[in-house]
Amino acid sequence: MTSPQVGSPSEEPRADLPPPPGRHALAGPDEVRAATVAAAQAAPRWAAVPTAQRFALGPLFCRRLRDAAEEFLALLIAEGCPGRVGRWLIDSMLGMFDEKSCRWYQRLMRFEWRDGDRRLVLQHKPDGVVAVNPPGNAPAFSATTVAVHGLMAGNAVVVRVPRRSPSSTMFLLRHVLVPCLEELHAPPGTLGFFCADPDLVLHQWLDDPRIHDIVYYGNSDRGHRFHQSCVDRGKKAVLELSGNDTVVVWKDASTADAVESLLTAFHCSGQMCIAPNRAVVHPEVADEVVEELRRRAVDLLPGRPEDETTLLTPVPGDAHVAVLAEARAAGAVVVCGGRRRTLAGAVHPAGPFLEPTVLRVDGLDLAAGLAAVRDETFFPLLSVVVPALDPDPDRLLSQVIDFLDGNRYGLRNSLWTGDPAVAERFVTGVRNGAMLKVNQPHLDFVPLLPSHGGTGRSAGVHGEAAYVFLKTSHLQSAVFGPPPGP
Repeated sequence: MTSPQVGSPSEEPRADLPPPPGRHALAGPDEVRAATVAAAQAAPRWAAVPTAQRFALGPLFCRRLRDAAEEFLALLIAEGCPGRVGRWLIDSMLGMFDEKSCRWYQRLMRFEWRDGDRRLVLQHKPDGVVAVNPPGNAPAFSATTVAVHGLMAGNAVVVRVPRRSPSSTMFLLRHVLVPCLEELHAPPGTLGFFCADPDLVLHQWLDDPRIHDIVYYGNSDRGHRFHQSCVDRGKKAVLELSGNDTVVVWKDASTADAVESLLTAFHCSGQMCIAPNRAVVHPEVADEVVEELRRRAVDLLPGRPEDETTLLTPVPGDAHVAVLAEARAAGAVVVCGGRRRTLAGAVHPAGPFLEPTVLRVDGLDLAAGLAAVRDETFFPLLSVVVPALDPDPDRLLSQVIDFLDGNRYGLRNSLWTGDPAVAERFVTGVRNGAMLKVNQPHLDFVPLLPSHGGTGRSAGVHGEAAYVFLKTSHLQSAVFGPPPGP
């Protein structure tokens, strides 16, 4: 029987990029198995640690991350992550695991109330051993945030560190997270990590009964096949897949704020799943918004990652050629971008960077059929969809909401408006997406709220907004009857 293809395309070697800094040994089957065995032995002991002590891990992690922030940032930059993006990643982790957030998380693990003379309890119990397969982009952030969530829930965690940029991930796990676990007297094996080939590890995890959950980041097609492989083996797959986020700009929005949020489409050259890929702009302000986007986008040039103005990263492959050709042929307009550039900024067909590209598409029906709008493109492209002007503003808003709900992906949707009634209709009407934002930066994480999850092709048929500490545990009920009489 042919084994499923479960690897991530982001793990493919890229000849146009420099090798990662430093060297890391690759783990083989024996090392992967040893990490799993150690985690399985540690899991029940760590689960028995009081919940409050486990959830103290988050604030401890924040304290040590602050102390190590500059060293960690230097490694991110050495691996090619723009320093400006690296600082945002650090700030996001500090907000995700501060004391206020972790107190809220802990409260969600157990509810208790009285029903007559009985005491009722709903509580989340850890699943056991959680295996994490982070993406090739932002692996340190993804691997570590999921590990902290899984550990606070009471699981033991094993992490496969991607081969492309292992140094920052290894540093964050070994020199920041491990000392926190040592301070909490976690048993040996509670956290394990190694750098290894993704296909080897994923197949081994699938076949190992000691692995209970696998957190999988990657392409939606591969992710859904991997989910089926997990189901076939009785495992829980926690999917964090592709995104194709939308920002809606209404006619009464703050144009400056909306454009600032839309420009995050070009952070790391659009190679971030939670970056906006699409905008739907009210026809009365579309010309103004598109022109401001064009003016700002043409100023985003390649640069070295240590330069605080740099946002772009190299883009391998030529997927953009066919996507833009299809859009032009259908009547869409490339407002700016689409050409390759060298690090020095010169236009060159072999340049490793792709210019930030703004595409204008007039009409919701036309937009729905274009790959540039329909699919996650993963290069610096922002498709600005302009619906036809409708004399009935309520009907126009309904059309926009229907367009958002037609998105096959569902990480985030956001809205910029000055009208509270429009905002309320957006929040109550849009079904697509794990997070909705109103007059808030699209890319930023929000403390206390779920930071993961999605709908549709972003997280599978059972997708939703997800706290990872709840996603890697299971709900259990209990009832206490009155004590027996004398």
